[in-house]
Amino acid sequence: MNSLLAQLLLVRKRKAYWTLLGFWIVLPMLFSYLLPYFAFTSDSNFRPRGLDKVLLTELLPQNFVNNILASFPFFGGTIALIIGVLFVGSEYSWGTLTYAFTQKASRLKVFGGKMAALGIVLIPFVVLVFMFAFLASLLIAMREGQAVELPPLLLTMKALGACWLIMAAWSSVGVMIAVLSRGTALAIGLGIIYALVIENFITVFGRQIEALSTLSQFLVRTSGYSLIYSLGATVQSAAGPGSFFGEYLSVARSCAMLGGFVAVALAISAAVIRWRDVVGNS
Repeated sequence: MNSLLAQLLLVRKRKAYWTLLGFWIVLPMLFSYLLPYFAFTSDSNFRPRGLDKVLLTELLPQNFVNNILASFPFFGGTIALIIGVLFVGSEYSWGTLTYAFTQKASRLKVFGGKMAALGIVLIPFVVLVFMFAFLASLLIAMREGQAVELPPLLLTMKALGACWLIMAAWSSVGVMIAVLSRGTALAIGLGIIYALVIENFITVFGRQIEALSTLSQFLVRTSGYSLIYSLGATVQSAAGPGSFFGEYLSVARSCAMLGGFVAVALAISAAVIRWRDVVGNS
C-alpha cells in the first residue's frame, strides 16, 4: 500500500502526465467532433446527398460512445505506451530505482506498486475523454436543436472497460520496452515505431501475405480494433490515421489477447527487474 501511495504521489507531481492528459483530451475532441462538425456546417455538398443528417446523427449524444471509441486503439494506444515508458524509464534515467530498491521493500513489491498505480492512472485517461465527448455531443445537439438521448448504460460501461483494457495493454508494452532499454528516449522511439509502423505494416500487407495475416491476429492493434468494433464503433478501412485493414477477432479472443499482453509484458519486465542491474542507459 505504501508503494502504491508513493507512486500516486509521484504521478500527481509530474507535469509530464498532466501534459499528456491534456493533449489526449484535445486529440479525440478534434478528430471526433470539431473537424466533423466543421465539415457538417461548412460543406454544402453534404446536403443534396442527405449525408448531412447522417453526419449530424453520429455527433449527437446517443452516439457519443460509438463515436469516441475509435480514438482509443490508435491515438489512445500511443499515449498509453508513452505513459508506460515514463512510469519506469524515467526512474532509470534519474537513478531513483537504485535508491528505491535499497529500502525495505523488495524489487518486485516496488514494481508491483508502480504497476498498480499505472492501472489507476489510466482511469482518468479513459473517463475524462468520455466525459468531454458527451459534453461536445451535448453542445452540438443544443446548437442544432436536436433531442438529447443517452446511449444504453450497459454499452457505456462496457466501452469504458474496453478502452481501459486497450490502454493497459499498450502501457504494459511501454513498460516492457522501457525496462529492456533501461531509459525513456530509446524506449519511446522504439515503441512508437512498433505501434505506428510495424503493427500497421503487418495488418496492411496481411491482406496479400498469408503468414502476415496469421501474425496480425496476435497484435495489440488487431485486438483493440476488434474489441471496439464489437461494441458498435465505426472503424476506418481507408488509409489514414486510425485506419485498420485486418480481420476482426471475437470479443472473447480480443479480451484474452489484450489481457495476455498485459500479463506477458509485465511478467517479462518483473523478471528483468528482479535479476538485472538497474543502472540507466538514457
